Amino acid sequence: MYPPPVDSALHRVQDHPLRSRDWSKLQDDIARLIVKKLWFYPHHRKFAAACTNWYHITKEVHGPFQQNSIVLLLPYNNQSEMCTLYDLSNSKTYEFGLSMLRDKFIYGSSNGWVCLSDKDYNISLINLLSMQQFELPYPSYALDFIRDVLHTPLIETEIMTKIAVSGSPLSSNDCIIAAIMSMFEELLVCRLGDKSWTPIRIKESKVKSHKCWQFLHDVIFFQGKIYAINGGRNLLIVDFDGSNYVAWDTFGPSYQSGDDIGHPSRCEPCSEGLKDLVVLRLYLVECSGKLLAVRRLGDHHPADESFSTYFFELFEFEESKETWRMIHGLGERSLFVGQNGSISVSATETPGCRPNCIYFNDDFYRGQVDWEYGFRADNGVFCCEDGTIERFSISHSMARWLVPAMWCQLKI
Repeated sequence: MYPPPVDSALHRVQDHPLRSRDWSKLQDDIARLIVKKLWFYPHHRKFAAACTNWYHITKEVHGPFQQNSIVLLLPYNNQSEMCTLYDLSNSKTYEFGLSMLRDKFIYGSSNGWVCLSDKDYNISLINLLSMQQFELPYPSYALDFIRDVLHTPLIETEIMTKIAVSGSPLSSNDCIIAAIMSMFEELLVCRLGDKSWTPIRIKESKVKSHKCWQFLHDVIFFQGKIYAINGGRNLLIVDFDGSNYVAWDTFGPSYQSGDDIGHPSRCEPCSEGLKDLVVLRLYLVECSGKLLAVRRLGDHHPADESFSTYFFELFEFEESKETWRMIHGLGERSLFVGQNGSISVSATETPGCRPNCIYFNDDFYRGQVDWEYGFRADNGVFCCEDGTIERFSISHSMARWLVPAMWCQLKI
């Protein structure tokens, strides 16, 4: 019996000398060049697992990025093809060729996903580890509102200011996205696969003098509901079932009994010794199963339209009483606030993270557009124990910023 015919091309590949080569002996500079092209997380993880030398090279080039690690996403330098991530664990920056972020406006990050828009206002979610992407509805409501109601020229930075994602689109068939529309800061929601965004309204408000669905600062998913907080310190709560959204409101963190509802810049902080500071921003975050409001205090500098942060106040929401209770520490937890969806982590489980601290970055996105050079200065780490702030220095410059930097928790 004759042996079966052998495919000569396959035979040549199987016998090729490269198949028997010891690739662990590859020159380090060539290995570095290869791994720089492998931002896709599963690929660079496999490359690192090949041998000890490749593991160290991958860690050197990409840093210790892994599931649930915290990075600061710095926008593209418009004179470069690279995107820069600041690694909290070793205070270093790493560059990656994330071409899908090029010339995009980034509205925010939440639950491991980043929300992008191109110049034609096509919006999508992208995961920085898996590189998987989902399209979101065209923001016709926001665009029509700006064009027809406000008669304002369309500016890409004026569509949305914050987003929240209820869960991973990869594991949930009913993933909901909530976004704050920048003009009047109204709340819009959609589900994956929807053709349009749904604006959230309430018919009756406990605060008769204030439209609590407007002037929103932050939004979060918490215990199966959407929570959003506005500049008047009201909490908007949205329950949802199918395509129906039911919204109501309650009071936000109060300063004193009988205090009038007003713009946050006219509100006095609770803490003694901070009366000269204004409230720059309010954030919502889930921390150890509790809903917290974080109040950012500082100064406004009209000359260059910039802000300086000097202090933070913390409040825990007591749902049964519909009240907020001031707290004075986070224990071993730490928070990350800014343009991103606020993040709470265990400091003991997060390399480079300090317990009982609030990490913040400049989220005044209008100011970023006019800022000519470098990374804006209003960033740092606030220590809840002694009230001090330590600024962190990031070596990163570009001719013009399109979006502020933002914290991201890398996860799939």
